[in-house]
Amino acid sequence: MKKLIIILLSFSTITSCTQNSLQEAKPIVIEHYVQLSGEQILSESDSFTIPLSKQGYTLHLPESKAIATIIFPSGSALDTTRNIDEFEIIEPALASNIAVLFVSTGKVIEFLFTDEDIKIIDEILGNALTEYNLINKPIFIAGMSLGGTMAMRYSEFCFLNKSSFGIKPDAIAICDAPLDMVRMWHEQEQAIINNYHPNAVGEAKWVMHYLRTHLGGSPEESIQTYIDYSPFVYQKEDKVKTSLFKNTPIRMYHEPDINWWIENRAKNYNTINSIDLAGYYNSLRLIGNKEAELITTYQKRKDYEKGSSPHTWTIVENKKLVEWFLEKM
Repeated sequence: MKKLIIILLSFSTITSCTQNSLQEAKPIVIEHYVQLSGEQILSESDSFTIPLSKQGYTLHLPESKAIATIIFPSGSALDTTRNIDEFEIIEPALASNIAVLFVSTGKVIEFLFTDEDIKIIDEILGNALTEYNLINKPIFIAGMSLGGTMAMRYSEFCFLNKSSFGIKPDAIAICDAPLDMVRMWHEQEQAIINNYHPNAVGEAKWVMHYLRTHLGGSPEESIQTYIDYSPFVYQKEDKVKTSLFKNTPIRMYHEPDINWWIENRAKNYNTINSIDLAGYYNSLRLIGNKEAELITTYQKRKDYEKGSSPHTWTIVENKKLVEWFLEKM
C-alpha cells in the first residue's frame, strides 16, 4: 500500500481548530512513493544491472494557494535530503506561489521509449495534480539532461491529446538535453573508438546497448524508429513533430565549453548535446515559433574555475526562469 508522508518544512505552534485566530499556512513537501522490485539490465551479457527505484512523486506546495506547477520528470526518485541542483528552483517558485512537482517512474535510467512508458508519468502526474487541485492551472515542464528529453517526450504525448487528464504544458524549459538519438548513437560510437576516458567509454557501452535494445538496432538498421522516438533529428527532421511545438514557449539552456569537452572527454561539437539544442531552436524559428529561446552561457556553471563539467543545471538562473514561467501563464 502506498505511503503518503507529509513533511512540514517550517514548524510553528499547533493551534486548535476551534481557536478564533488563524494559523499562518506554511510550505509543505508531500512524498508519495512505492518501491519497485526488479532491476534494469544495461549490458548484453546481463552483467551490468541496477535495481529499480521508487515510483511516485515529491510535491512542494507554497504557503498560499498555488497558481501553477513546475514539473520535473525523472527516472529514479529524487532524494529530498540530497543537494540536487534542480532543487534550487524550489525557493523562488514557492515565493511566487508556484508548486514544484518531481515525478519518478522508478527506472534509474529512463528514456520513455514507448507510450506505455509515458502513460506511467501521465498517471502519476494526473493523480497528483488532481488531488491537490492543480490540474486546471498552468503547467510548466522542465528537465536536465535525459530529464529534458523526458520533458519533450511527455509534452509531445500531451500535444497529441494522449494524456488521460488532458494535460498540456504552457511552457517548457530544458537544460543540455540530448534530443537527436541518431546523433547520440554516433556520439557513443566515437567515444568507444577514442577510448579516452573510462566514464565516457562506460556510458557509451550501456547507452548503445539500451538504444539498440529499445529502438530495434542501430540507426542504420532502424532509422524510422529513431526518428519517431527522437524529439528532433537533424538529418531527417520530422516537420510534423516540430510543428506540434510551433506556439509553445520553450527555453533551452546550454554551456558549450568545447575546450573542457576536448580536454576531459575528447568530444567535439558533433558529440555534445549543444548541437541538438541549436538545431532544434533553429527549426522552431523557421516554422514561426517566436517563443523559443536558446540561452547560451559562458563560464556560468558552478565551480567552472575548478574544472567542473558544463553538463549541469547550475547554468540556469532559477529566479529568472520562474519569472519567465510567470510571463507565460
